Amino acid sequence: MFDSYIQFKKEREIGEILSDTFKFIRENVKPLFKVLLSTVAIPFIILIFAITYYTYSTSQQSFDLISIMNGSDDFSNGLADFYSSIFLGSLILLVASAIFYAFLVSAIHYAVKSYIKNEGVIVIEKVSIAVKENWLNYLGMSFLIGILSFVGFMLCFLPGIYIGVVLTFMYSIYAFDNLSIGESFSYSFQLIKNNWWMSFLAMLITYILVYILSLIFQLPAIIYMFVKGFTMSQEGSLSDPSSMFDWGYVILTTISSIGQYLFYIIFVVACIFIYFNLNEKKNQSGTYEEIESLGNQ
Repeated sequence: MFDSYIQFKKEREIGEILSDTFKFIRENVKPLFKVLLSTVAIPFIILIFAITYYTYSTSQQSFDLISIMNGSDDFSNGLADFYSSIFLGSLILLVASAIFYAFLVSAIHYAVKSYIKNEGVIVIEKVSIAVKENWLNYLGMSFLIGILSFVGFMLCFLPGIYIGVVLTFMYSIYAFDNLSIGESFSYSFQLIKNNWWMSFLAMLITYILVYILSLIFQLPAIIYMFVKGFTMSQEGSLSDPSSMFDWGYVILTTISSIGQYLFYIIFVVACIFIYFNLNEKKNQSGTYEEIESLGNQ
């Protein structure tokens, strides 16, 4: 076992969860990058094209809508084209995001599983095999969580949040407890019992940190739009809003979106630490393993 080995199977406070999340990513950035390169590269490329298409189509249709409202085109047909284009772009982005997310979450979970099993070593080949065998199940769990959370939000806002937090642990239960999707669904409610608020707070703080970090990737697009708008106002060309949404805007917006997706790795790792914290509170599995190892020694 390496001296820097991080014990996942232990109880942690929120501060420890956050610090160990960044420590794990920092100390395993190379093997994690290799895992993602071997498993998520193709879905990531597809996602980039989907983001680019969505950004271009929405920006293009936005200033087309302005011309429609100004009466330069047939209003009813133009409005129908606007909504159909936005719907198609959103649908493509949704499907590409779901597939990418399934590969990403499964890759991180099986990388951590390999790390634990091999006491600090991530075996990239075995992780790749596990991801290829299970990514469809992660895709199914993602749709299940999304649908149930959406229904909860529609019925009342709070049930949606509650269900979303609880079912997030389905991914970890499926990977680390080797349960089926149905069993993972049921067990997630048992696992989080009496610890929902702590889990929610840990997730919320992590999400806020991820959002703040992702703003770094948004700055170039924000600066570009500011400079572009200022330049156009000086030139008196603000009457033509289409020039605001050029390919520079599309590329920079795409890059900012990609950064947000990549930073989501932090949130996934943090949720894994939260899962092990809950599992340790309930089952004390890490404590029992430590006692057994001491007995063998």
